[in-house]
Amino acid sequence: MDDAIDLSLKKSYIKKQTCFMQLSDKEIEELAGLLVEKHFATGETIVTEGDLVDNVFLIVSGEADVRVATIKDHVLSYNSVATMKPGAAIGLNETGFYSLSGKRTATVVANKDMVVLQLSVARFHGFALAYPHVNEVMRKSAEQFDIRST
Repeated sequence: MDDAIDLSLKKSYIKKQTCFMQLSDKEIEELAGLLVEKHFATGETIVTEGDLVDNVFLIVSGEADVRVATIKDHVLSYNSVATMKPGAAIGLNETGFYSLSGKRTATVVANKDMVVLQLSVARFHGFALAYPHVNEVMRKSAEQFDIRST
């Protein structure tokens, strides 16, 4: 099945992510071409805390619950810490990829049926190799965010 989301909409979702805002139009178009449309049903787990970060997801529609595992009195429970809505990204923040350890820091579950745009980290690395300055652009974006947040 072909993606129903066209390239121009994919580009608009990339441009919403602070870490990609400094990319050129050509780079954004190339990156948009790497996005794959995925669907998650209500209650379906999108990512699991502790798993390797191998994909990031840009939320197009629906809503997700972010849950963090805690252990109290030898009982494992999951606490909801945030709700993610369209325009948000799972696995990205203002400074780029979330996890320095390379592992998921939370579990994300669809609260409503969702449509997301999936970007494979491996494909992103290939993109960054083709455009070597991308890592520098993302680093500068991270520095600007750090300055603004102090």
